[in-house]
Amino acid sequence: MSSRQAAASNEGNQGGPGNRRADRHFRVRGSVNFARISRPAAIAVAWLAVSGAHAQSHWSKVPVPVYTPTHFVQGVYRYWAAPRAADFATRSAALTPAVQALCDAPARDAAAGLATARSAWRASAVSWDRLSAVAIGPLIERRSQRQIDFTPTRPVLIAKAIDEAPTDAVSMERIGTPAKGLPALEWLLWKQPLPSGSTACGYAVQVAADIEREAAALAVAFGQAADRAWDDEPAAVAAMSEIVNQWVGGVERLGWDQLDKPVRSAESGKPAYPRGESGGSAASWAAQWQSLRSLGVVGASPSNARRQATRGDPGNPAAARHFVDGTDVAPAPGAALVPLESYLRGRGSNTVADALARASARVDVAVSALSADASRPPVVSRVLAASARLNTLKQLAENDLAPALEVSIGFSDADGD
Repeated sequence: MSSRQAAASNEGNQGGPGNRRADRHFRVRGSVNFARISRPAAIAVAWLAVSGAHAQSHWSKVPVPVYTPTHFVQGVYRYWAAPRAADFATRSAALTPAVQALCDAPARDAAAGLATARSAWRASAVSWDRLSAVAIGPLIERRSQRQIDFTPTRPVLIAKAIDEAPTDAVSMERIGTPAKGLPALEWLLWKQPLPSGSTACGYAVQVAADIEREAAALAVAFGQAADRAWDDEPAAVAAMSEIVNQWVGGVERLGWDQLDKPVRSAESGKPAYPRGESGGSAASWAAQWQSLRSLGVVGASPSNARRQATRGDPGNPAAARHFVDGTDVAPAPGAALVPLESYLRGRGSNTVADALARASARVDVAVSALSADASRPPVVSRVLAASARLNTLKQLAENDLAPALEVSIGFSDADGD
């Protein structure tokens, strides 16, 4: 690419006349812009992807690739969702034997067995939070959130399920979802005595095995989605629309359902946060936010979050830059996760991308503050501050991000689960 061509492309990225020329490549299909790229342009994009010299931190000087919905969806399923689903399957596969070992342990080893089972539960729960933060594809189709993470916990129904004493997958199908999943197992491991050989301990094993089965099915389903080419325009457009909608829904769920609502509805002055019985609320919130932010913006190390959120003025693009291990290379089309920030910059929507990066950096600071003292319950004022930051991000997504992508924000089958 000649210096004159690069300058013209820069002008497009900065919102000048070149940007209007670049935007002519976009056509609205369904509810998302789709880029029709000519063969010469496609070759140029491929060249940009191969040459590692084009850093996104220099987007004002070097052009960012023009991404399509196919690139976006491929990146999400191959490099975000499938690895998380595989990790959840691995973690949950270790959960069942850990609970079984607790039930088989002699009294002298009960405390150690309980600690091991609790540790396995925590690892599974955090892994699930990373995957389910954005409920897409198989999570919606299988209604997995309801199966694995039904809240609030219903101790009365758990007690009834213990009395029914299911022993396998078939008998577990007769147990209602409020008595199964990670919250039910959390209650069993932290609130219900589980002496060796007891019916309660046997039921805990079945709950763990039920989680393991669903996790394995999700890993297979997400693997199939990752293997798909996504080269059919309407399918890619629809999938991108779903992902963006569920990302916005995930931001709202974390800010309202997980943070604000428990505080507002607390009657005794002690909010009933999700994962509260295990003391894992802050870890759960952090895991959800990290997954949400990785789809939203170019990654940043936590040490940079406060500096990114506070330095410079809102009109200075440098104030919103994010770094991964000291670099900020534009994702290669079709070969990496393409965050929404990168997608926006690729089509010249830098003002919205800057605002998204700044808002996300401020959420970084607020969510990090929730984990400042893991040995104590979350500070309510910090919880509400994080909720407010997430609400600001949600409003930005609805008012600016979605229109920039020409995505209609609506409801999905996962809403309410």
